[in-house]
Amino acid sequence: MKTYFTVKRAVLGLFSIALALVAASCGGGGSSAAGTTYSSVAMAGELIDYTIDTTALTYSYTITESQFGLTGTTGSGTLVRNGDGSYSPSGVPNARVVVLPNGLLLGAVRERFGSAVVTVPIVGLSNPVTTVDAIAGNYNYIHRNCLLSVCGADHGTFQIAAGGTWTSCAGDDIADGMCSGTSASGTLEPLGNGRWRVMDGSTNIGTALGFASAGQNVILLDLKDVRPGGFGVGMLVGGQQVTMTTAQTDGTWIAGTSAGHWGVFTASGSTITLNLLDGVPVSIPTTFTANAPWTGMATTGAGGVGFLAGAGVYVLETASGGAELGIKLR
Repeated sequence: MKTYFTVKRAVLGLFSIALALVAASCGGGGSSAAGTTYSSVAMAGELIDYTIDTTALTYSYTITESQFGLTGTTGSGTLVRNGDGSYSPSGVPNARVVVLPNGLLLGAVRERFGSAVVTVPIVGLSNPVTTVDAIAGNYNYIHRNCLLSVCGADHGTFQIAAGGTWTSCAGDDIADGMCSGTSASGTLEPLGNGRWRVMDGSTNIGTALGFASAGQNVILLDLKDVRPGGFGVGMLVGGQQVTMTTAQTDGTWIAGTSAGHWGVFTASGSTITLNLLDGVPVSIPTTFTANAPWTGMATTGAGGVGFLAGAGVYVLETASGGAELGIKLR
């Protein structure tokens, strides 16, 4: 069993101690007698069809696009319903699965991504939008990627135009019309079924999914850019720029990390308390500052940066270069 001090060190280095929440609402759908299938992006940089049946308590998945030679790989297992409304999947130690009524999913897969078998969090949606016009706007983003075995995370902003073009700005707010960081631009090419090929000039850097809500949209991007100095292999989550409020952040959240750990934390006002890490009870508080370094972003007391996009999913770039991905239970 882990000692308190081992757990505390893990929390400080891994959760950055929490917050930056990202999320949104979208309509439900995709249900069948065999469950609901969610178009999902894994933090390692895979595109996955993940199916969950909360009646039969089963899950299954198929990797549809892979940078690790896993296209077509399938997995399946059973679920145990937990008292807090989440599910524990067989074969993925300590991970949780959470399904929201608005069509969002938090899950996990355990596969040989690279040189080792690792647990990777995924985020999915049951009904991606099918028109670029529905997701046009300014977005904050958190970017987790690996390139030549070197992994890291960063944050920034991007714009999607109604005509299907995009422009990004690393480390700065694109909404003010100036970008002091690295800028890139390109186009979105429709692939059907709510998926877009993301082009940077003539280079395909990944596949995007989007969903819209009354207040904020969310973009999920499966990255596959192996060019030197490119976007890398991993994921990018974008949340439309909207002022962050406590109505979005207050509540109980479950999160998985790029290091394969899972935790449960609560947010109230500007305080976050980590309550459970890999099944071990803890009680470790920290603070966060909303709308910093710009609108819709959050900076944690431990130096992490992330953002909220409504009541649903969150992402965080930790001070140590890791990342977290989570969803709101209640």
